[in-house]
Amino acid sequence: MKRKIIALLLTLCLCAALVPNALAAESALETSVDLEALTAHALELYLALEGNYDSVNPRDSNALSIGFLQWHGVYALRLLKRICEAAPAEAKALLGSALYNEVTQTPLWSSTNGGGWKNRVLTAAEAAAVRALIGSPVGIDCQNQYAREFIMEEAQHGWNRGVRTESALLYYCAAEHQYGEGGVSYFMRYVREALGKAEGDTVDSLDEFHNGVLEASKTHSSIRNYLSGRKKVYNFLVNTLQLPAGPEDNPTPFTDLPFPGHWAREAIVWAWQKEITGGSSPSTFSPEDAVTRGEAVTFLWAAAGRPEPAAEENPFRDVSPNAFYYIPVLWAVENGITGGTGADRFSPEARVMREDMLTFLWAAFGREVPEGIEFPYADVKPSKYYYQAVLWAAANGVPVGNEGGDDPTLLCPREPCARAYVVTYLFRLFSP
Repeated sequence: MKRKIIALLLTLCLCAALVPNALAAESALETSVDLEALTAHALELYLALEGNYDSVNPRDSNALSIGFLQWHGVYALRLLKRICEAAPAEAKALLGSALYNEVTQTPLWSSTNGGGWKNRVLTAAEAAAVRALIGSPVGIDCQNQYAREFIMEEAQHGWNRGVRTESALLYYCAAEHQYGEGGVSYFMRYVREALGKAEGDTVDSLDEFHNGVLEASKTHSSIRNYLSGRKKVYNFLVNTLQLPAGPEDNPTPFTDLPFPGHWAREAIVWAWQKEITGGSSPSTFSPEDAVTRGEAVTFLWAAAGRPEPAAEENPFRDVSPNAFYYIPVLWAVENGITGGTGADRFSPEARVMREDMLTFLWAAFGREVPEGIEFPYADVKPSKYYYQAVLWAAANGVPVGNEGGDDPTLLCPREPCARAYVVTYLFRLFSP
C-alpha cells in the first residue's frame, strides 16, 4: 500500500472557507452509509487482499512495511509507537530495550532518519521482535483501530468524489490503497471519462464503478497495470461479502436517503410517498436539518390529511397569506395545537426543539394523560411542561429518545428537532 505524504500536506492546507463544505460532506456520508458495516467489511477485504497482522516486509517498494495493511515507513513507525503507548511493558519485553527506545524516541518526521523510518532496515532479530509485537492481542487491536482511521478517511474521500453505496465505497477505498490519495484523483478522472460523467456526477453502484474501470483500462496503462487487483476486489465484495453490485433500491429521488436499516429511512420514504414533504430540494431530503415552526405544523397538517380550517382570520402579523404554512398555521391554532409565541406572533422561522414537536403532537391527539407508564428518559423532569407529552409519546409507540445516539435513555429535549425526527414521529403515529 503506497501512501503519499502529499495527502497529509493537502489536508493541512485546506483553507478555512472549505470547512463548512467538508463538514456537510462528512454529515452526508454518516447519514447515507452504515459506517459500522462499511468498516467491518473493509477490514475483511484488506485482511484477505493485503497482508497478515504479523506481516513484516523489510524492503517493500524501498521502505519497511508491517502489519495487515502493509504500513510503510513513517506509518509503520506510528503504528509501533501506538502499540508501545498502549502496552509499554509488553512492548519493551518483546522489542528489547534498544529497539523499544528507538521506536518511542524517534520523531515521526525527522529528516535524519529518512522521513520517519522510510530507510530503516530491520535485522532478522528485530524483524522477529516486531512480528511478535504486531501479532500480539494489543498489536492487533491497535492495527484495527489504525485501519479504521484510514478506512474512514478513504471513505470520506470517495464520498467527496461522488461515490455512493457501501460496496462502491469499499471498491474506492481499495483503489486509494493502491494509488494513494494523490494518484486516485487521476484514477477517478479516467473512470469518469470512461463512464461519460462530468466532475460532480455520482457513481451510484459497484457495477457502474467496475465497468468504468474496465473501460478506462483499455486506454490508460496506469489502470490496466492494476486491473487484476480491481477484479479481485470486485469478486471479493460480490462473491465473499455478498454485497449488492447494482444500485441499491431507493424509491425516492433523494440522494441523501439514509442507508437500509437506518432508523429514519422507512419514515422518510413514507413521508415522500404520502406527499407529507417533497424534501428540502428536488433531490435531497436533508435529514439532519432543523425544522422550523412553520415547517413543523405543515408536516403535521399534511399527515393529518390537509384539513381546511374553519377560521378565516389570521391572528399573526408574521404569517403571510402567501406563505406555504399559512393554512397549516390557521389549522393548528384552531385545533389548539399551538397558540403562537406571543399575542400576535407565530415565529414561523424559529427552530423547533424536540420538546416542542412532541408537545405539538400530543396536543393534536387530544392531550391524553396516560397512566401506568414507566418514564424512560433520564433528562426530562416531571416539572417540565412537555413531561406529559413525552409520556404520551412513549405510551403510543413513539420511541423518541436520542435515536442512533450513545444513550437511548436520553431525550435531549433542547436539541433542534431534525427533519428525520419529525417524519419518524409522524410515521409512527399516522402510518397503518
